[in-house]
Amino acid sequence: MKDTTKANRGWVNTDINGELDKDATARIQDDFNLAVNKDYILALTIPAGKTMTGGLYITRLEAEAKRLAMVNDESITGHDAELVRRYYSMLKDWEKRNANGVEPLRKYIDEIRNLNNLAEMTAYFAKPDRGGIFGSLFQYTVSVSFNDPEARMIEIIPPTLSLRDSAEYRDLSENGRIKKEKNTAGWLIVLSSLGFSDTEASTIIDNAFAMETMMAQNIFTVEEEYSPDIFERMWHPCDLAGVRKASGSFPADQLLESWGAGNANLYNIDQVAYMASLDKIYTEENFLALRDWLTIMVLQDKDVFLDRQTHDGARDARNKVMGISGVESDDTEAMNLAFDNLVVPMDNMYIQKYCTPQLRSEIEDMIHAIIAEYRNMLQEEEWLTKQTREKAMEKLDHLRVRAVYPYALEDWSDLDISDTDNPLDATLKIQAYRTKRELARVNAPINKDQWEQSSMPASLVNCFYNPQDNSINILAGILGGVIYQSDYSYEQKLGALAVVIGHEISHAFDPQGSQFDKDGKFASWWTDEDREAFDRLSQKLIAYYDQFEPVEGIHYSGKRVQGEAIADMGGMKCALRVAAKIKDFDYKKFFATYAKIWAVTFIRTVEIDRAKTDSHPLGFLRVNVPVQQFDEFCKAYDVKEGDGMYIAPQDRICVW
Repeated sequence: MKDTTKANRGWVNTDINGELDKDATARIQDDFNLAVNKDYILALTIPAGKTMTGGLYITRLEAEAKRLAMVNDESITGHDAELVRRYYSMLKDWEKRNANGVEPLRKYIDEIRNLNNLAEMTAYFAKPDRGGIFGSLFQYTVSVSFNDPEARMIEIIPPTLSLRDSAEYRDLSENGRIKKEKNTAGWLIVLSSLGFSDTEASTIIDNAFAMETMMAQNIFTVEEEYSPDIFERMWHPCDLAGVRKASGSFPADQLLESWGAGNANLYNIDQVAYMASLDKIYTEENFLALRDWLTIMVLQDKDVFLDRQTHDGARDARNKVMGISGVESDDTEAMNLAFDNLVVPMDNMYIQKYCTPQLRSEIEDMIHAIIAEYRNMLQEEEWLTKQTREKAMEKLDHLRVRAVYPYALEDWSDLDISDTDNPLDATLKIQAYRTKRELARVNAPINKDQWEQSSMPASLVNCFYNPQDNSINILAGILGGVIYQSDYSYEQKLGALAVVIGHEISHAFDPQGSQFDKDGKFASWWTDEDREAFDRLSQKLIAYYDQFEPVEGIHYSGKRVQGEAIADMGGMKCALRVAAKIKDFDYKKFFATYAKIWAVTFIRTVEIDRAKTDSHPLGFLRVNVPVQQFDEFCKAYDVKEGDGMYIAPQDRICVW
């Protein structure tokens, strides 16, 4: 294995499970992450069936344990609890699942395999319940208009490719090869269970990849998705007639109407080149390959609802390719599937059991304190002109704060799955219910104060900034583990949650978020001079990250991670400004706490995927790069010129 430390400024990539040398040593001044996190990372054990652990991911494991305890807590009553427990019990009823075998899936597969021509396929697509649930040549979602934050639109997007990144279909990387082998291994098991011969199954899979290769030619790459100009490239508003015109002979408008999505006041076609390409894709010549692709789309991810032999066979085949050891418990898998599908009922149960007004008040106070300091930070930013500075502070002053859990909960009391007897049909019924709820919102007024749990459950281990309503969202699920404990010292609270809050605020001013104004409208509020200065600073940051080779043969992309990297440094700068006002502040405890958040270990295949596709910097870079930008770090640890952690002030890459 090639030593990539030279390409990484002498830093060790500690992220890959089993590859950290127990004898590796480093001074804090040369490799902060290795020096402070080595023993912690070496002691980590990835749980059975999982791909990662450590830092933030332990918080996710804690949240899983909480949800599992909640599902089995009989003291939680009501419709939400009854619905969740019925679905959860259905998933765990292996006696019935084994008796059903693959028959719940076969009826959907047979329907596809019995199609004989394009006309029959079009009629298949046009069935009212086919709106994205069973696979389609395009998908739609209900979202907010880019140029009118008071209006919803139906956003038309390409199907999700099995290799995720369209670039993989032009030049297959190691990451693409791993994904292709993993998917193929699982699909072969399911197709075999459905009675297809090895030859038939291989042909179906080959044809499916061939169709995706055609589609991928006109679908954005991952790199393009994270480009600053992505919103401009995606903005193609129209009415239903415009959808018809954009899709040529492919009846996209008719399908939308048959799915109940034909009455929107506004549509947006994210990728017009893809929709235009359907003229050449959706042909009689391609019919058999299209049928095979559709077969794969329908069986994708369905093995988790089938009999034990199919379920375990597909899972084990995928895990072997990925290098995943062991399997998670049936209880945990069933709970996670319940959370994926019955998201609102489970979220309501979580809020009832684990959330308190006191916790929400504590987090809101911290958010407002960070916002206040961020305002001071913008006020003093030297490269901003007065005009843009005032607009930036106006945007900050209008920042919408959502903390911990909503004041009013969503109501799914009209959902009933008592008439279904297998988890696949129950899941499809739940998905159809969610789609119907989404479509009901299309032309309805937008209540920006409403917390939409179906897309943003409070119990999710996450937090984020939403540019389309200019909101910061700190969710209950993340308030545990290394991120937040009520008895943390002030240094720990600042080094963990406060930095995270500042990070999310910074997204309002990153290359993409900065293109939306205080109301969430996609509009320029910068002077040309300030935008040019911002772009120069961003390019400097991009060039710095481009130098890394975190995994052998993978050269890092600063362009892809620039938004998250800018936010990491902005969040840390804001937290350090707060710290500067505290007498006898312990900076070493602050920085050590921050480092612990990103002290992670992944199986190698996942680290490769993250290095190629994740918009967040890898763990060891997320620790080392932000801290080395600040005098407080250098002073606390006596970092000097010539040390691995040193960057001369004029070479630092903070945008804010």
